[in-house]
Amino acid sequence: MANSYSKPRVTKNGRKVQLSYELPHRIHTVKVYPIKSPNDSIIILYGHENGVRIVWRGGRPFKEPSETPTTAEKTNGRTNAVISLDSDDEGGPPKFEDKPEFEDEEDLDPSIQYPEILQTLDIHFGTPVLQLATLPSSVLKAEGASWQAFQPLQQKIIFAAGCADSSLKLVTLPTTPPSPISKDRSEFRISFTEAYAGKGNWGETVTSLTGSRQASAGISLTARVENTSSSSRSTPQIIVASHTPEVSGVLYMYKVSTKSPEAHLQPFQKIYLSSPAKSIAFNPSLDGQRSSHLLVADKKGACRIYDYAKLSTTSDEGTEGNVIQEGTWLLSLYTRFESPKSNQLTPRLIGSHTGFGRKPIVDAKWVAAGRAVIVLLVDGEWGVWDIEGAGPGASKGLLGPQGVKTGAISEYSLTGFIDAARKTQQSGPPQIPGKFIPSTPSASRSLALFGSKANVETGHGEISVMDISSSVSKNILDESIVFWLGQTYTQIPNLSKYWRANAGKNADKPSGNALNNASGSVAVRLNHVNLQGERCSGIDQIPTTNSGDLPTELIVLGEHRYIILSTPSISKQPKPRATSNNLALVARNSTTYGDLTVMDIDQELDKMEYRSSKRNKLF
Repeated sequence: MANSYSKPRVTKNGRKVQLSYELPHRIHTVKVYPIKSPNDSIIILYGHENGVRIVWRGGRPFKEPSETPTTAEKTNGRTNAVISLDSDDEGGPPKFEDKPEFEDEEDLDPSIQYPEILQTLDIHFGTPVLQLATLPSSVLKAEGASWQAFQPLQQKIIFAAGCADSSLKLVTLPTTPPSPISKDRSEFRISFTEAYAGKGNWGETVTSLTGSRQASAGISLTARVENTSSSSRSTPQIIVASHTPEVSGVLYMYKVSTKSPEAHLQPFQKIYLSSPAKSIAFNPSLDGQRSSHLLVADKKGACRIYDYAKLSTTSDEGTEGNVIQEGTWLLSLYTRFESPKSNQLTPRLIGSHTGFGRKPIVDAKWVAAGRAVIVLLVDGEWGVWDIEGAGPGASKGLLGPQGVKTGAISEYSLTGFIDAARKTQQSGPPQIPGKFIPSTPSASRSLALFGSKANVETGHGEISVMDISSSVSKNILDESIVFWLGQTYTQIPNLSKYWRANAGKNADKPSGNALNNASGSVAVRLNHVNLQGERCSGIDQIPTTNSGDLPTELIVLGEHRYIILSTPSISKQPKPRATSNNLALVARNSTTYGDLTVMDIDQELDKMEYRSSKRNKLF
């Protein structure tokens, strides 16, 4: 079953393909669920103006419903699915039981070129959803006897939604998409509010997390195993962290038991921050020493690590005898200071000034299985703080294997610049064709305030980190990194390979093999992202096995659409080799269009391959 707006608009540029999906509502945030549904569909969640929509993309389609009376009943001329005759009240209506069936893999239509939207489901909250968070893939893919308690979590879609009305909700529902018959139930035609979230008609549960006075500006989830003395069986517990900009910034921590979830839950920790947080992220590691660590990046250029399980006791001055237990701040990492000589057109956050303070942070995430931190700054610089010596050549520190030196400035173990943002910083005032721009301080300030295209997207960006299978061993996971800043999208296909190839090199100089993007040792600029003039509001990565040089597809969220970028692999036409003739052609193009970067060279080779494939078709 496909919706009327689910057919994408396909745009091709050489080997690069863009699928654009137009939506009937305004959207704010997007997350790709780390695990697939039982029918192998990719699960995409996005927050819109009335709640959350869950999209099942690809996978095995539904079987046509059987018309035999032995497996279905007909009501008002419509075929219904098998229902359960058990009911809580005698004489009450029978409870609907959805049992969707899917086609076998060998019955799939080979003519389908791109995965289609199989099913969608709206979780209605009656208010816009601005933030979304899911459990980390390490929890949802954990195997072995030590993590048997996580198995119930691996059979559900579990996410937290931060709403515009300041409410925060934790939702669980089955990973299996609802059948078309389930969505066409008669009770929904009589009263459409019956399909709203919280009534259990989709197998969902909703827990309201209360205590916040403002809408959440960021959420993160994790899970831990809870051992109770009354029972030898362990149960999982979901930990939710949320931050708001109220006062000087507040961090809320919640514990939700999966055994007996409460309808309304108060935070077990409330931490006042020195400045509002920009982003938060739980450590994805399942190790007991790291799993309780929360990364808190603030807007003033500092990333701090908070351990909610390492308790410290303080007293509340406002209430006599009231003792408050909070976690412990373990480590602070600081960005570099802004240069007074920096260009006035360099993007910066509202309220910051040139030459004063540290470089503002756009986003920060855990990498290297929770042993390092990657950060993106507003001027396009990014870096990796190797906390536990995960990178190549790291030395031992005072606290054991440690690759970061703290102090007034925390030095990066790996760093670089997003190419387009760096060009914006160095290129000076934008050139408007046909108009003279006076080179005066007042004109430069005016352009910095009103004329700079980069400043329109000031502070808007994100880092997406996705685990990918390693070519070395199945037990080792590499990571694909995507940076979004303003209108620039850059991907590091394999962080560990990039780190090994570029460790110790100067970030101001290009490094890696310019003609070997498939190896993952260079950063790839993702061009031709066309949102039809809409502003980007979020990104994420989709795991795929048919993306050619790149290990993932990129989903980019607009205001009323989302697009999926992929580079399908080509088995018949190998990539052209870097022959002297090809490089000579690239050199000629360089003299015509200016200096070419690493990705410009790759794009030129893509164009050669495309022209070559067209000639082969003609003959």
